[in-house]
Amino acid sequence: MNRKKLTPQEKKLLSYLKDTRNTYGESRSRSRFAIAKRKAIGHQAFRHEQKIILNKIVDINDEEIEKIESQVKAVKPKKWRKISDAPLGEFVSALLNIRKKSGVNITLKTSRILEKAERKSPKSWSRNRWRLPK
Repeated sequence: MNRKKLTPQEKKLLSYLKDTRNTYGESRSRSRFAIAKRKAIGHQAFRHEQKIILNKIVDINDEEIEKIESQVKAVKPKKWRKISDAPLGEFVSALLNIRKKSGVNITLKTSRILEKAERKSPKSWSRNRWRLPK
């Protein structure tokens, strides 16, 4: 099977589209531990709330038991989801715009490859750390 060889420009475009950057503001090497820790914290909070409700039992009556059971079942677990990373093309273009606004790059030269990647990339990621334009 013959594969078409990609030009450097095509490789760069694929890199801008497929590669991502962490924009949440945490270390990329420690984020795998942070994800597990945040999930564990959510589960601990859930168990703690249930424990508080169950510790309120003083006199055991059938009516009170049913009421407490309904309160325990009403407690929802704390959910945490990882924010998706930013596409590299969008990330690079936003950084170039920030540099232009701050006066580092007075004349902004964006390549056609970066513009193509910008058009194709989704705009649904978080803009917390870099204060990116919406």
